[in-house]
Amino acid sequence: MDYLRLKNHLDKFLPLYVTFAMIIGFAAGMRINVKEYHNYLHWLNIAVVITMIYPMMINLRLEELKNSMKQGKQLAIGLTMGLIVAPLLMWLLIYIVSVFHPLNPQLELGLMLAMVVPCSSMSIAYTGFTEGNIELATIIVAFSFILAIITVPGWLWLYASSSHVSVPTMLLIITIIEVVFVPMFFGILTRSYLLKKKGTDGFLRLKPLFPSISLIGMYLIVFLIFMEKAKLIAKKPEMVLIALIPLTLYYLISLGFLTYFNRALHIRYEDHMAITFPSVGKNEGTAMAIAMSAGMGLMAIPPAITPLIQIPFLIGYVKIWRKIAELWGDKNVSQGSVSN
Repeated sequence: MDYLRLKNHLDKFLPLYVTFAMIIGFAAGMRINVKEYHNYLHWLNIAVVITMIYPMMINLRLEELKNSMKQGKQLAIGLTMGLIVAPLLMWLLIYIVSVFHPLNPQLELGLMLAMVVPCSSMSIAYTGFTEGNIELATIIVAFSFILAIITVPGWLWLYASSSHVSVPTMLLIITIIEVVFVPMFFGILTRSYLLKKKGTDGFLRLKPLFPSISLIGMYLIVFLIFMEKAKLIAKKPEMVLIALIPLTLYYLISLGFLTYFNRALHIRYEDHMAITFPSVGKNEGTAMAIAMSAGMGLMAIPPAITPLIQIPFLIGYVKIWRKIAELWGDKNVSQGSVSN
């Protein structure tokens, strides 16, 4: 089976499949009594979460961390933008939107969750498509996942306490360990086993299969979220629509700001792309997994609709990479002659 072709297909049509999963899940949720199947759905959610997160971790190259000290400035910018500036920006956007239209407290927490999770593993691929520094992007992704155990519950607790919303902080910490670090541990073991068993060439042939499984798991999670919350969404459809506003503003502002900021700091074009995609793009699959595993389904709605906004913005940025390279005055990069 051509795993690379399957991966490319799932990547290319991600917004379409997410939309389809939302519609089918919503339709199913309107026709069945979800409460009758609560116990079954609980275990199904856990199984799907594992299906989504574990394969993703097999491709995580922690050995790249040893190179991080060589690129301390760029790493610091990427992590600061992704783990500190992004949540602060979303906090501000939530406040601005709520002035005009009050938001459901759990929906607000979902918007924050969508911004505090680690960056998307697809950001490495986006970096490669734009002739960026893949090694640096890998380092930022790896560090982001490691720091998630502190940043996710920390930001949610800080936001919830200021908004007088109850958040089970300890449960979130346990959930992050279960959802991120346990799969990471077994993913590292699996990667090591496959490399020994099949060799580098054999592993590389299998490599596209793992993100494909993760993407299928993500589509299933989206389906389950909208099935379980269909009746609530039907009563208040503006919840979903209003959540799209701060998400759209976040990607518009973040991409514009980073382009200006990195140029002002004289960051190389290749490093700019490696910083931008991991810090702006978010791992919505992890966010949904955390919300669902913690039993906070409504909180999972913003991460579920994030791909509808994130994918067009990031792919759009990829499409214009040559024009962005020209802003750096690097004609070689803009002509695609720089190798990675």
